[in-house]
Amino acid sequence: MSILTDDKRTAWFGAFTVTILAGALYWFTAARDIVVGDTPELITAAATLGVAHPPGYPLFTMLGHLFSLVPLGPIPFRVNLFSVVCDALTVGIVYLTAFRLTKSSVASAISALFLAITPAFWSWSLVAEVFPLNNLLCASLIYALITWQQRPENTRALFAASFLFGLALANQHTSVLLAPAFAFLIWRQRNILFARPALVFFCGAIFAAGLVPYLYIPWAAARHPIYNWGEVSSLSDFINVVTRRSYGTFRLVNSAGYWGGSPLLRIGVLLASLGAIALALITLGGITVYRRARWYFWFTLIAFIFAGPFFVWITDLNIRTAPSALFVLQRFFLLSQVILAPWIAFGVRQLAEFVETRAQLSSETSTRLVAIACLISIVIGVVTNYRRLDQSGNSIARHFAEDVFWTGPKDAVLLANGDIAFPLLYLQRVENAGTNSTLVVLPLLLSDWYLKQLRKSDPDLNLPFDRYDARARNLKMLVEANPNRTFSIVGTVGNDDHSLDQDYWPYQQGMLITIEPKSKSIPLEQMVSENERVLAQLRPPPFATVHRETFESDILTIYAWPAFRIGNDCAQVGLESEARNWYERALTINPQFSQARQALARLEH
Repeated sequence: MSILTDDKRTAWFGAFTVTILAGALYWFTAARDIVVGDTPELITAAATLGVAHPPGYPLFTMLGHLFSLVPLGPIPFRVNLFSVVCDALTVGIVYLTAFRLTKSSVASAISALFLAITPAFWSWSLVAEVFPLNNLLCASLIYALITWQQRPENTRALFAASFLFGLALANQHTSVLLAPAFAFLIWRQRNILFARPALVFFCGAIFAAGLVPYLYIPWAAARHPIYNWGEVSSLSDFINVVTRRSYGTFRLVNSAGYWGGSPLLRIGVLLASLGAIALALITLGGITVYRRARWYFWFTLIAFIFAGPFFVWITDLNIRTAPSALFVLQRFFLLSQVILAPWIAFGVRQLAEFVETRAQLSSETSTRLVAIACLISIVIGVVTNYRRLDQSGNSIARHFAEDVFWTGPKDAVLLANGDIAFPLLYLQRVENAGTNSTLVVLPLLLSDWYLKQLRKSDPDLNLPFDRYDARARNLKMLVEANPNRTFSIVGTVGNDDHSLDQDYWPYQQGMLITIEPKSKSIPLEQMVSENERVLAQLRPPPFATVHRETFESDILTIYAWPAFRIGNDCAQVGLESEARNWYERALTINPQFSQARQALARLEH
């Protein structure tokens, strides 16, 4: 048997092993249900063959739909498994990349497993998101490029890289950040490409073929699915979705409250996300790569700089003060982690050589000692983070949506703001829950297409404007145009629209704030009695189970808010004992609810 065959067998066996190990870890900790963030919306699009938020994520939607058909658990779990599979395979591809460069199965396995248990990478492997698919496509792209670089005559690897680059862009736009590193390798092989210009043409054609999934968007929109972001019916509509024009093409969020902050802080958090031991091995590995494979050093460094520090710099997210900003940004750290992971293999080999020299041990013994130390670190990482990252029992988003629909009056118009609307969207569009209510996602009222959809889905809802704005065409106009409908707010409406303040007042009705005219008076005793009955049946999540850096903290506040509001109403009429009880009730739900704690302190003085 040839050495090449032995290498291939070792490579594929090692890749299979780390893939299975990572897949098992992700399987046991994967979310069995919807969770907060974009996950409910992406599952809705996948399950119904709809169109997700810009840029539409066509490749994820089509593949996610296939997973939704697998008869294994509920639909959310099926689509969540798509992420499990993608990131487990990514771990295997990273092993293959490291092994191709180092020829060390032990070092390659350690580099792949360090990536697998990195908290950010692990946590985003457990829920339906576009980033695990992006990890898999970009890791495969890097592997193809390295294969081509080592054997420039292997045009199949170059063609594969071109196609994978197109596919990656059909899933997640951040893959374009690999283009400068791709260009660097092309420049190194420019003599070959200049000698065979047809290769450039073929690569361009294959790259374009990778973009074909975008044709799914107009096809899906033409079917008028129950979830159809952008209502694409023209070329300009299509371009607007693909370029994320409504979001701001170069912004992750379009809320000014999230902008600003120190870019150096964001870069520091990016580096810290790698973990101290992995970062040390990456640093040592980078020095080794520079000495032994300088082309690969520059390729990786260019890719990392653009996908990592450059990207987090231009995102302009204020992770110090903006709520959940780090939760939004953290997903974009994963590509950087995939890029740098093979350097860990070089670091492991260099560390083994150091131990061999200093301790006068054999190469095999020193490698074994370093490997054991690294594996112990990996096991400690798994044990330490397992409970914190485990999503298998997380039903917070589902219970929240079910409680909102249960609380809401029949035929109500539910006004929701931000990502807390997505769990409601999923239950209504996929599981047909809460269908007696009309869900209105407030930020989308700014879009013509959304108003058209509302008119189709609820012909009885009178929309007195063609586009909402907070001042001229506002919520007061909407409420007064529908005098026979009950309008209730989920969470908050934001700070811009104050049109209801003069003539309406917020009546706390369980989870919801119902908009009532000031001419209507409801006795405090009646409000307290009604809420006592409703709140007793709600299912607020235990404080210890809430991931407070995510939108779950917003849900927890929504559960605590009714008790706080009733406490305020009691305090205003001098019922201090009752007010104190309600404030304490709010703090029982959310001990970090600062407004309730401050109100309680005022009563004490």
